[in-house]
Amino acid sequence: MTSRENARGRLRSHEACLNCRRKKIRCPAEKPACSSCVRLNQTCLYTSVPRGSRGAQSDDRLAFLEEKVNLILSGTRPSQSIRSDQLPEAKGNGNPETSYPTERRPSIEPTGTTKDQMFLGLGYEDQISHPSSSAIAKAIDLYFEYCHRQPIWCFEREEIADPSYLSEELVCSLLALTSRFSRDRDHLRHYGDSARSLIMLRMANGTVELETIESLCLLSYSSFLDGNIHLGRFHLGLALHLCRSATLDLESSYGGEGPINERKKRLYWSLQCLEQYYGQQNGYLCVPSELMRTFFVTSQSDRATQDGTEINPPPLPRDDLGCTKFSDTGIWSLAAHFGWVWSRVRRYVSECARNRLKEPWRHDSMYSMILSDLTEIENKLSQCHRYDSVKFYERTAEQLKINRKYWTPWLKLQFTYHSIMTVLNHPFLYIVASQYNENLAIPNTFWRRSSELVLLHATWVVRLIDMITEKKFRLIDPFFGHVAAMAATVHLYYCCAADARLKYKSKVDFTKCRRFLKSFVSFSPACHILDQTLDKMTRIASGSENIDYDWEPEKIHLSIPLMWDVLQVNCKPKPHEVSTGGLLHPSLTPTVSTEEEEDNPASTVEVIVAISPNVTVNTADGGLAAHMPPTMPRVSSAPASPDMDLAEKLLAPADSLMTNTPWLWADPSQFVDMENSLGYPDSESGLGNIDGFSTWWDFGNL
Repeated sequence: MTSRENARGRLRSHEACLNCRRKKIRCPAEKPACSSCVRLNQTCLYTSVPRGSRGAQSDDRLAFLEEKVNLILSGTRPSQSIRSDQLPEAKGNGNPETSYPTERRPSIEPTGTTKDQMFLGLGYEDQISHPSSSAIAKAIDLYFEYCHRQPIWCFEREEIADPSYLSEELVCSLLALTSRFSRDRDHLRHYGDSARSLIMLRMANGTVELETIESLCLLSYSSFLDGNIHLGRFHLGLALHLCRSATLDLESSYGGEGPINERKKRLYWSLQCLEQYYGQQNGYLCVPSELMRTFFVTSQSDRATQDGTEINPPPLPRDDLGCTKFSDTGIWSLAAHFGWVWSRVRRYVSECARNRLKEPWRHDSMYSMILSDLTEIENKLSQCHRYDSVKFYERTAEQLKINRKYWTPWLKLQFTYHSIMTVLNHPFLYIVASQYNENLAIPNTFWRRSSELVLLHATWVVRLIDMITEKKFRLIDPFFGHVAAMAATVHLYYCCAADARLKYKSKVDFTKCRRFLKSFVSFSPACHILDQTLDKMTRIASGSENIDYDWEPEKIHLSIPLMWDVLQVNCKPKPHEVSTGGLLHPSLTPTVSTEEEEDNPASTVEVIVAISPNVTVNTADGGLAAHMPPTMPRVSSAPASPDMDLAEKLLAPADSLMTNTPWLWADPSQFVDMENSLGYPDSESGLGNIDGFSTWWDFGNL
């Protein structure tokens, strides 16, 4: 028998009964009742399947392809037929009011299953094994344990409580995303390709539903975890275009309140969050982040004065976790606000990489505008979500685990805020800019202020890492690993500081950042690539594979290409390994340079004795002053020196920089076996044991 006849034979043999189709098992196809239904004492029902015209010229391949098209265009969808316990008279109308029992009707219209007739004859049933109900339930549990609101927030658990009502593409997308957390990851990995095929067939058939776009959202996030930027941005862009086609990006499309509208809002803003952190930053097709400034920066009173002619995006989803008043903004929504500022920082770094830096101290520079927007959005942060109010450092590990869906976006907000300030003031940006632009003279006041800010917020990143490590709170979003890598480059820069204690502190903090990044390697290839980049940068800077305890450099060499890769989060493989992630034909593979320019001495910048920022606070008052605005009078139990003014309290000599930060100090054992530390080690930091002291970094918190 020829292969074509085999294929045609398969088409004839897959007229399964409805019970077998629902259970996703192979049907014996006996009529009037199959042996499987007879054994289980169930009513066996079949649906007629239009097959399309079959001409006499069976050898003509064109006729065979036309038959496949007819199957797609005229095939009967299970959402229009009965399922499980439906009565015969309820089938065939496709109306959700009648096609589901009243007591089990889901919140959205259900879609087809793997045995959908529109997919028969396309080889789908032979490519994968049908997932069992236990596998689907496990994938849902893993999603809510690791991925929910971190950062995507498409649905709540009760909305997908019954897996039998989920579309097949959503099931496959969930399996593909959560496979990295399962022991059967290799067996489940192929579900991503299956989900993509199902999504494309729905688009070709004109049956795209909300769950289809949600599937693209999950696939996009999965691709970003894998470091497959090409495929992730394709899924993300396709999902956003489908949202625009369905007008989900317009406020006017949401007529009222309800679970469906809330779910649509969550989907739209989840896609926006992915766009902010992983979307394309250059090119003619990318959407400038400035277009959303009005939504994120404008206050409620300003919106009330609008005449109604403005086209506004949909409101943020309802989120009252941790809120104490009705007017408080939810923590996930606040994280989205700070994510928008981060997208502008990404644009700023991209401009710097192309030597388009405008003097940052000018009032109309992008640097100044980003700081202005950040301050305006920080104003939206309600007191109930602030660092000193939630007291994350006092929470037990069990409390954090129970309220994970609050603490995950709260940590995302904290990391985003400190990464914004770290990257904006990164000394590498302005060292390189001054080398390429002779007219760019960096004022000493700007150098001093930016060096203080970058060290302050890079230290806060380590502070957060220490708290997370102590609480054994597991994070999954690769953005957290990216922030650790960017903070590590700051601490690498200060490893050659003039102050011996700052030099030691920088080595310890650099080690902590690397260890934290390595904890993401086991499930995120994107972080693995970033970790390899940081390791290579370390080798170039130190002249060896590791920064050991005795390393006391007077100068270091920072690789310019590798620094740009870290700051721009270019999670890409080596040039000879570049591919398009299974998306494009090899003929369209982007052309890249094969030169190993990272090892070229001309592509490094030499740093000799980095300036030590002079940052400290007076601690004689038991720590009260650290939480007061600098303009307020000092409250102290010790007599103040008459010649000590405010500037001296905030900017003390360098020898007092590390005096009041005992939690930062670590023993040399932290450097031992660092390469093998892939999990969260037990922390020995002094958190909670600094009574009577205030630290200079307290001025940088939220």
